[in-house]
This record gives sequence, C-alpha cells and structure tokens, in this order.
Amino acid sequence: MKDKNWIDSMKNLGAIRLFCSLYLRKSRKGAVTSAQEVDLLFRTALAAGSITPLELSLQMGISKTIVSRLIEHLTGKHLVKKIYSADDKRSYYLKITETGKQELDTMYYYYLGPLYDLQEHLGNEDYEELIRLIQKANESMVSKLQNGSGNTGHIDKASF
Repeated sequence: MKDKNWIDSMKNLGAIRLFCSLYLRKSRKGAVTSAQEVDLLFRTALAAGSITPLELSLQMGISKTIVSRLIEHLTGKHLVKKIYSADDKRSYYLKITETGKQELDTMYYYYLGPLYDLQEHLGNEDYEELIRLIQKANESMVSKLQNGSGNTGHIDKASF
C-alpha cells in the first residue's frame, strides 16, 4: 500500500464529507431548480458580464455534458439565456434573465444561511482563513485537471 496512513486519510475524507453535508444544502422541497442548477445560476449571475459553458465546467468541476444539460434545463425555465457568438454560431455564452434574478432573490438565504452561521460561529478571521484554504485547494485541483494530471477517481491496485 502506498499510503501507510490511509486510516487517517479516510478520517480526513470523512470530515470533509461531513462538512459538505452540514454546510451545502440540497434543493428545497418543491424548488424549481436542482442544487446544481442553482450553482450554475449563481455562477452565471456573478460572472462579470457573461460566462461560457467551458468556464462553468471548470468552475463547477463537472463535465461539459452535464453543464450542457443544466443549461438546457435553465433555458427551458427562462432563468438564463444563450447569447450566440457573431463569429462562430456554435459558440455561446450565458446571461441570467430577469426571471433568473428573481429566482435567486427568493432562494439565496436558504443556500447561504449555513455559511452565515459558520462565519458567526468561527468569527471573521477564522472563517476567512478557512475560505482562503478551500479556494487554494480548489485552484490546485482545477490546475491539475486543466493540465490533465488530475485524479480520475480510479484506484491503482498496484499501490496496494
């Protein structure tokens, strides 16, 4: 086995999963949008001007196929719109619609409430340090994925 401390590593992984379960909410009952659609909608709203499907794929850490499916759902609900490139009619970027903005206004506190509670509990300094470290970890993994050297999720049996 490559990692002699795999038990500690599994405990750490469990702690990360618990953190995600406690602080990342699933969709509200009866919600118009799924949690991934909400993520895409927020990212589109926060993008400076517009955002491409490829940018969303990288930011969300999911495949372009899944992003395309989410975009189709959100355009069907009139929450985002596609703006096609004048140069290449196959390329497009997304903009949030007024309906999408209204949807975000009705749901943002539900999704952000646990983070507000965490910030209050930890205090601003510790909360900002936690977020800084999470962002650093995300940037590292996104960089690996962009360079094709990221973990594919498969375990190499030779490492045991």
